[in-house]
Amino acid sequence: MTKIKPPVLIIDDDEVDRYILKRLIKEAQLELRIFEKTDGQEALDFLEDYDANKKKYPDEFPPIIIFLDINMPRVNGIQFLNAFAQLRVKIDISTCVIMMFSTSEREEDKANIMGHEFVKDYLVKGAFTSQQLKEKVLKVINSR
Repeated sequence: MTKIKPPVLIIDDDEVDRYILKRLIKEAQLELRIFEKTDGQEALDFLEDYDANKKKYPDEFPPIIIFLDINMPRVNGIQFLNAFAQLRVKIDISTCVIMMFSTSEREEDKANIMGHEFVKDYLVKGAFTSQQLKEKVLKVINSR
């Protein structure tokens, strides 16, 4: 029997930042199915294509955790959160939680973002270890 890997979605326009997060996941020895999107619109399109993705990835969709950057082209992180809140009532993605993954340490950003009940954490890029990431991810996975 094949072990099912919990799915996560990384939304970040910076290829290096996506690589660093994937490396931290690997260092933490987390066996996760990783989807990647380069901006909020691409991610929304991916989530909205629920039926096709559920068929294509039956045990790996929708993602459990979405790692979301703030500063991106087209649809940024804040715009994504607002669209995601509306999308959650239309399709079965209510089990998805968001962990912000951003360079912004602005308190206004944090307060606005953490006001959404589906946002579970705010990770500042470069300010956490693989072990801290592992603890945060396992907490979400084990609470399901």
